[in-house]
Amino acid sequence: MRIGIDVGGTSMTAALVGDDKQLYFKQRSVTAGVKDEATLISTLITTVDRVITEGNVDLSKVSSIGIGVPGSTNIETGTAVSAGNLPVHNTCFKKILEDKYGLLTYLDNDANCAAWGEFCEGHGKGVQNLVMVTLGTGIGGGIVIDGKIYHGVANHAGELGHQVIDIHGKRCACGRVGCWETVASTRALTNRVAQEVAAVPYGIMAEVVKENGGKVDGRTLFTALKRDDMVAKDIFDEYIETLAIGVANIIECFRPELLVIGGGISKEGDTILLPLREAVDDNQCRIECSMLGDNAGIIGAALLDLSRK
Repeated sequence: MRIGIDVGGTSMTAALVGDDKQLYFKQRSVTAGVKDEATLISTLITTVDRVITEGNVDLSKVSSIGIGVPGSTNIETGTAVSAGNLPVHNTCFKKILEDKYGLLTYLDNDANCAAWGEFCEGHGKGVQNLVMVTLGTGIGGGIVIDGKIYHGVANHAGELGHQVIDIHGKRCACGRVGCWETVASTRALTNRVAQEVAAVPYGIMAEVVKENGGKVDGRTLFTALKRDDMVAKDIFDEYIETLAIGVANIIECFRPELLVIGGGISKEGDTILLPLREAVDDNQCRIECSMLGDNAGIIGAALLDLSRK
């Protein structure tokens, strides 16, 4: 058995991953608002300690720890180099966890971990080439080629959200203009819905927002779609079109057997999948929503030792 850890800008989750690849004694801690490295490390140790205590885990029976972190990483040293939403700067999680628990520790980018989880235990079983696209605040990605995580120079491969799809588009946080994530991320979608509700503060979408305490979130559009709101349908169709452009580009570049959509929006299942498949119209690459859901990153992190063989 192994311990897997998925660290994000909002929360971190740790769990024991058994030899059956099931999660046990999962523990979650909040990272939003954590301003300094010491507090983040303390939160990490406390979270892992809770897993061990809750499960009465015998560490001699744990083979390794794996941790996925956002941003830039050095997988050789097990270091989180930088991350926009976390107080890390060349933070060597490998040494911290090995010193604390005496277990071999592996680190990788969180999107790579999610892709590796899907490859090992999700829809990716039986394939050798897989790309995972994670839709959230931005758009991340993990690439598996010939059964290995593809890291690229300085471990920077997989920034799929920064392919430019509109040279006259919006300015991205990275400084470029027209990046895919400016129009196809979950944040871009919720911003588009919020703009529509502000411009037309009545109708079905406005009612949905009101029912949600005035908040627009990732479910707003899909709730309105289920109520047959034509405005929501127009926004959704436009979103699928821009999502499909990036997906088609990725397929043309990598020609994977499988492309997996991850992130909260993937929970919409066929609502997303069916029109996306139709828009991409490529019968050589299977497109699926994540089988492992929120657990993909934890499972992939726990199994990182297998990626280094």
